[in-house]
Amino acid sequence: MNKDVLVTGGLGFIGAAFITHLTSTGASVVNVDAGTYAADKERLGNLTTETHLVDVRDPALAELVATKRPNAIVHFAAETHVTRSETDAEGFFSTNVDGTRAVLDAARDAGVETVLHVSTDEVYGPALDEPFRETDKGPGEGKATSAYARSKAVADDLALTYANDLRVIVVRPTNCFGPWQHPEKAIARWTARALADERLPVWGDGEQIRDWMYVDDACSAIALVMDKADRSDVFNIGPGRDTRTNRSIAEAVAQAAARGPDAVYLTAYDRPDHDRRYSVDATKLRNLGWSPEVGVEEGIRRTVAWFADNRSWWVDKVGSAEALYDDVEERR
Repeated sequence: MNKDVLVTGGLGFIGAAFITHLTSTGASVVNVDAGTYAADKERLGNLTTETHLVDVRDPALAELVATKRPNAIVHFAAETHVTRSETDAEGFFSTNVDGTRAVLDAARDAGVETVLHVSTDEVYGPALDEPFRETDKGPGEGKATSAYARSKAVADDLALTYANDLRVIVVRPTNCFGPWQHPEKAIARWTARALADERLPVWGDGEQIRDWMYVDDACSAIALVMDKADRSDVFNIGPGRDTRTNRSIAEAVAQAAARGPDAVYLTAYDRPDHDRRYSVDATKLRNLGWSPEVGVEEGIRRTVAWFADNRSWWVDKVGSAEALYDDVEERR
């Protein structure tokens, strides 16, 4: 394991979970985060992680990297919420593409050995047939649909252009969920609504399929890839089992919160270009010796239990999260 790691976006949901994982292995971690609405220092708990509130696009990032000279940079910092990207495509491209370029330039100029760029399975676009392998991504935006996914697809290609100067690893995780997730995201939103005795809206016919993964499993996979990949490469990260429809996931959340079957309803609203299915083949990752430890049902139970015990953390975030959506009209 790399002992000196700089993490960008380490106050975010997955970034903070990853820092927690890294510190448990004895790694020394420096955290860089812009401190947006999606960031929260509470996610790091009592960890004494050195944190710098710096946007990755700021020239101060290069100065910091040159001073710290970490062995590796793990780049989580990004705008990630698809609904927000519908009205701010320019902002998403700026953070996700220009920010990635700034991180890579800073790493190259400071002589950093490894940059691990955290992407998404959405760069492939909808999976119509077999799960996507790492080589199936089209050039540039390819078949990615949302502004979020398109920006990450471009950032992927950009990152790999630095492979002659750095060990560049791109990872493409599937949908993650767990404790500390902002209630604008699906499972966290459904959990908050279920615990507030409100109904859980599922868009369209609810038959969209995603590979849901508990956040701790994603973090262990990212750490393993960073440690074991022997060169610049790309890895899908996904559970590879138990794919579920959005409706079934909402129903599992309701059940874990002791709500009845009528707690879930389908909405007249549906997201524009709502991809029917995302699916990746994570054989390369499994060949490194990784497998998930937490199944979807167990992960949902843990998540609901955590939200139930930590209402004070999320209750004030619900209003701004709910304001993003136009899905209150019930169809059936």
